[in-house]
Amino acid sequence: MKPRVAVVGSLNADLTLLVPKLPEPGETVLTEQPARLSFGGKGGNQAAAAAAFGGRVAMIGMVGDDDIGSALRADLAHRGVDVTGVLSCNGVRTGSATIALDRSGENLIIVDAGANACLRPEDASMPSIQEAAIVLVQLEIPLETVAAVVADATSPVILNPAPAIPLSATVLDGVAVLVLNVPEFAALTGVRTGTEPAELEPLARKLQCDVVVTLGASGALVVPASARHAVHIAAPPAEIRDTTGAGDCFCGTLAVLLAEGADLTEASRLAVAAATLSATAPGARGKLPTREMVSAIAPSLTPRIISSQ
Repeated sequence: MKPRVAVVGSLNADLTLLVPKLPEPGETVLTEQPARLSFGGKGGNQAAAAAAFGGRVAMIGMVGDDDIGSALRADLAHRGVDVTGVLSCNGVRTGSATIALDRSGENLIIVDAGANACLRPEDASMPSIQEAAIVLVQLEIPLETVAAVVADATSPVILNPAPAIPLSATVLDGVAVLVLNVPEFAALTGVRTGTEPAELEPLARKLQCDVVVTLGASGALVVPASARHAVHIAAPPAEIRDTTGAGDCFCGTLAVLLAEGADLTEASRLAVAAATLSATAPGARGKLPTREMVSAIAPSLTPRIISSQ
């Protein structure tokens, strides 16, 4: 039987607005096409990506007692995700996200937590977490629930600290792998940086766990805590249409590979390929690549050593 990945996180309905450019503060921008409604939430996206890659996945989360919540649960079940741990919060609407997407594929996202805010520590205490080879969690659910998951997990925890908020040393000490983008990295370290791997690497080592910094079109920086060398994995060339959910695809793919025993660099190499493929179609779950699709382009990605201790 395949190793299990347990994803604890958010489930949202996504409203995507296609705009010629992302608005500046105070600016009004008209949409270019009708709004698009789809399924999302960082937790749901990561679970869907892990299942598409071939993982055995359990989702733990909270939806409202509405039609959208039922549809979100049914969509994940159709994708092969175990939704036994997806609960309903009575009298509360399902979470939602409004996404502004420009012509280059860049986005701005505003999240209304809705039922996600109802997920308490006791709701996340499920056998599927204890049976998992890897536990994957993000920050679109209450921080006390995240802290409980990290503390109670018997397997390595991947934390995707998004949206970025301050985290205690207690939470961070229980995390095996941090996966975060550059703004989230700056929020966690308190240091604003560019995107150059050589600039990011020494700061990543101060976090004292395995760190993967996703760099968008530039790929990812992998900094294993126990290795002398960090590596940069460049993304393959691709026609990018929508970056919404690309980071979630990276996390879901990475979780499956780590659960199977791959080392962090190899898992990240394949996750870069998967995330790039996911961004070539519209929607957070518009194109979740299979293992075969990723394997077809992965040979072109060669990790490059960027520094040593």
